[in-house]
Amino acid sequence: MSAKKKTLLGVFLVGGVVLFSVGLFLIGSRKQIFSRHFTVYTETSKMDSLETGASVLVAGMNAGQIKAIDIPKNPSQRFRLTLEIDEKFHPIVREDSSTSIETAGMVGSKYLAVTQGSSNSPECPPGGTLPNKQPQDMSDLMRQGSEIATDVQSTIKDLHKNADETLQTFTAVARNVNGTIRATRGNVEQIAANAAHLTADASQITASVKQGHGVAGEVLSDQKLAADVATTVANAKQTSANVEKASETANAIATNIQRSDLPEIHQTLANTRDMTGQMDQAVGTFLSKGNNNVETAVALRNTVQEAQQAATNVSDDTEALKHNFFLRGFFHRRGVYSFSELTPSKYENSEFVRSPRARVWIPAAGMFKTDEAGAQELTDTGRYIVDRSVADIVPFLPNNPVVVEGYAEDGLPDQRYIESRQRAADVQHYLESHLHLRPELVGIMPLGDRPPAKTGKSSWDGICIALVVSK
Repeated sequence: MSAKKKTLLGVFLVGGVVLFSVGLFLIGSRKQIFSRHFTVYTETSKMDSLETGASVLVAGMNAGQIKAIDIPKNPSQRFRLTLEIDEKFHPIVREDSSTSIETAGMVGSKYLAVTQGSSNSPECPPGGTLPNKQPQDMSDLMRQGSEIATDVQSTIKDLHKNADETLQTFTAVARNVNGTIRATRGNVEQIAANAAHLTADASQITASVKQGHGVAGEVLSDQKLAADVATTVANAKQTSANVEKASETANAIATNIQRSDLPEIHQTLANTRDMTGQMDQAVGTFLSKGNNNVETAVALRNTVQEAQQAATNVSDDTEALKHNFFLRGFFHRRGVYSFSELTPSKYENSEFVRSPRARVWIPAAGMFKTDEAGAQELTDTGRYIVDRSVADIVPFLPNNPVVVEGYAEDGLPDQRYIESRQRAADVQHYLESHLHLRPELVGIMPLGDRPPAKTGKSSWDGICIALVVSK
């Protein structure tokens, strides 16, 4: 091969390598292959054509992509998206940031937008979950607009109908009013004539009374009746004078009582003052300082505080004795267990796993429902199932310790733990209230979906009630 061909071949090879390197760099820069990333998650109930590999924009800038989409296992759960975001955007991705599915332009491709967080909120840790805001797509808006237009048309038709009915009602009322006026015109004229006659009669009666006719006229014109009225007034004045005299007599009696009984009242007041002085002296003696130059009340208060401290120390000593190697068996035989310190690893070596008196396995089917907040709640059917399942261990209650083990198979490990704990807590509260168990003898143990190895089960979804009989 000539030197010219070798040179051309070398230039071609070098140019190809350079073009390949430039293309690889451009593609890697666009996909952010050479950048450091951190992973966060978000959940949504509607994907809206979003796919794996779609872009992730933080505050409007291309910051990463969607690495994976987890499909929910049941309709009540949501899609879980795994996001890879460039590390340089980490300072503005905070715990109060949120995600939403957006469209590039009117008909462009879908991407996931992440809002910029606030300065008061800490940075979102790697592996954290950001809340999602469900978007309103064009089809939903058009459907809502169509429904609104239909409602407006229906309202207009109803208004037209109501206006027609109202107009017809007004017309009928006007006709009735006209008929009523025509029908009552004669009555009104008769009433006016009767009023004129009544006025004339009243004038005639007044004239007769002034002339002394009739009973009323005699009362007004009879001199003897006037004399009787004057006599009645004089008698009333005499009665008033008698009442005044009786009042003076009552005042005199009250004065005599005050003169005769007042010394006794003064003596009673003196005795009361003496008793008050004696009580003050007793209180002063109680508050006086004793042999150690300490007031009696202060000493009494210190004694009560020391007694309370001694009771606290005894409680602490008793709690320490429960964990003592030599006395631990005694407290266990008495049914005393520290459920608050019992971890899953310690629980596998406890008597509830090694040598229980009974284990009652209850599947979750039909026992629980999910409330509006997403928490597990015991149903009426679940209470019936629990009552029927614990019938065999009721003879050993209420003075033997019981542990309610919770299990859940769906979701990630943290979700399984939370769900299993909610299930166990609901059954614990129901057993305590329904069977009147002592709260210190009923504990819970959330175990996800993995029962202890010594129980003979590899997985479980539901509840297991373990009973230990104290010796």
